[in-house]
Amino acid sequence: MYINVENHDGISVIVPEKNKILGLEAAEIQNTVLDLIQRGEKVIAFDLSKVEYLTSWGIGILIHAYTTCTNRHISFYLNGVNDKVMTILTKVKLNRIFDIREVV
Repeated sequence: MYINVENHDGISVIVPEKNKILGLEAAEIQNTVLDLIQRGEKVIAFDLSKVEYLTSWGIGILIHAYTTCTNRHISFYLNGVNDKVMTILTKVKLNRIFDIREVV
């Protein structure tokens, strides 16, 4: 298990247990997103506060989660993005796509 799900005032927050998102987590994260959608969740956040590194697969996981939610009219955002991860997101211009917030 690579992730946990927490609930904060009606927001389902996906929290990775590790400080890297490499791609091995892809199926678990996508299944978690789909499960949350099936439960009727309307807002899903992905907490990156502990994540220090993303591979291209990790970025793909976030894009897939974002697209899955957006296509189903579910709000999706990233929170707790540190400077290292923000640099990566900015280099690939995803900071313009994702809704990035400091806290849930």
